[in-house]
Amino acid sequence: MTLKINTRFLSYMLVLLLFVCGGCGIYSFTGTTLSPDIRTISIQNIENSTGEGPSNLTQVVTNNLKDYYRRNTNLAIVQSEGDLQLEGQIVSFTYSPAAIQREGQQDIASLNRLTLGVQIRFANVKQPDKDFERTFTISQDFPQNVDVTQLSTAQIEQLSEQLVVDVFNKTVADW
Repeated sequence: MTLKINTRFLSYMLVLLLFVCGGCGIYSFTGTTLSPDIRTISIQNIENSTGEGPSNLTQVVTNNLKDYYRRNTNLAIVQSEGDLQLEGQIVSFTYSPAAIQREGQQDIASLNRLTLGVQIRFANVKQPDKDFERTFTISQDFPQNVDVTQLSTAQIEQLSEQLVVDVFNKTVADW
């Protein structure tokens, strides 16, 4: 009698546990909304069509994209024909005055703004309604005494990483 009750209780608990654990498989701590059948992503080199910026800008943006997807998803990065396909080009790298102040008879920039713009084409082979083409732009202000040619690699990396987060959120987090 006791064995029958324990067996029934364990059976109910096992079924309950399966339902609870089954619901956990969809949640992702990175906030991605990928369906389970999407397993690969191909990220092409992001070309610099402006001719502006440091010589390694293409490499920095492309590598940051690949690294971010590698760290924050379970997607395998493939050369081509991924379930998700990402390609694009750098369309702006500008350094312009952001805040003007008057010193004597002269207007000078007290802050300069560096703006990086990347046009992204995204294709989702499994869900074509999620495809898009969009330009992502990010800016950062620097003191007027900083020359654009003297920006450190770390500053360019930081700007690129902010842009990558925006691309990631639009492509797989659906934000």
